[in-house]
Amino acid sequence: MSTSRYAQDIDLADLNSSRTLAILSVAPGSRVLDIGAADGSVARALVQRGCSVCAVEVDPASAREAEEHCEQVVIADVEELDVQEAFSGLDFDAVLLLDVLEHLRDPLAVLRNVTGVIREDGRVIVSIPNVAHAAVALALLSGRFRYTELGLLDRTHLRFFDKPAVDQLLADADLVVQEEFRVTRGPTETEIPIDPNAFSPDVLAHATQDPESATYQFVVVAAAGRDGADSPASLTGALKRRVDELEEVIREAEVHARSLEEQLTRRHDAELSASRREVSLLHQDLHLKEKHLAKLRADGQARDASLAAIQGSLSWRITAPLRAAKQRRRRWLGAVDS
Repeated sequence: MSTSRYAQDIDLADLNSSRTLAILSVAPGSRVLDIGAADGSVARALVQRGCSVCAVEVDPASAREAEEHCEQVVIADVEELDVQEAFSGLDFDAVLLLDVLEHLRDPLAVLRNVTGVIREDGRVIVSIPNVAHAAVALALLSGRFRYTELGLLDRTHLRFFDKPAVDQLLADADLVVQEEFRVTRGPTETEIPIDPNAFSPDVLAHATQDPESATYQFVVVAAAGRDGADSPASLTGALKRRVDELEEVIREAEVHARSLEEQLTRRHDAELSASRREVSLLHQDLHLKEKHLAKLRADGQARDASLAAIQGSLSWRITAPLRAAKQRRRRWLGAVDS
């Protein structure tokens, strides 16, 4: 079990997670520098996607855990580290600062420091909590500003950012935003305890009317002086390509389905035609058998009539002599009696 309070279970199917959005914004097979790697949760997911990962982590215990997944881990405070010197001879496709900048005294200096190890087509990926979230606003309206163990008001935060502050920080670091994503939470879905029944409907409506009031974290992908939302490493570009691939699969499936339907129709028609021919032949055979049966019946009747005639003729031939003999006997008996 990890000792880092920033350890996270990462589910790459959860697109409402800053870690997931950051990981998916890194092209598989990239060389990555993870600033503030904690226990190496993100590094582990990146390595599983074929990436090689180096890291900077200030907590020695967490750094030892991260070493299981990283090629090199530098234990240091990034604000006191010369990143180019620490990773001499290396350049990176992506540098991650996930929920790190708000913990720094001078986040701008760190951004300028890390750009020295980014390849020409490399990118900086940051996630930053949004202090303008509705939960913070409602807490302030209740007269409360209490730090929490983690989240929007993490007790170790030194800086707080809303959307304009994030934009200004990146611009001051000469970084051009390529992609922006948002992790969203409702007013009662954060670590800040909010009882909506404690506020009037008007107050709740006012606190949630700002477009960023549900933004829990900003996730920004930026590059030094370049705009590349459609670049191969872009999550947006990757999603577009995936959509194109799926549309092609759908088209191929539709063509295959039509082909199968036509084959089945032809097979059905052929089987139906064969069945009809078979039924017709059976009808013809039945008709012939009926005619043959009728002929047999007629022949039988003719034979019966012929047999009756023969029987009548035989009967006459037998009985006629007998009658004649009886008559002669009677005449003879009569003659004797007289």
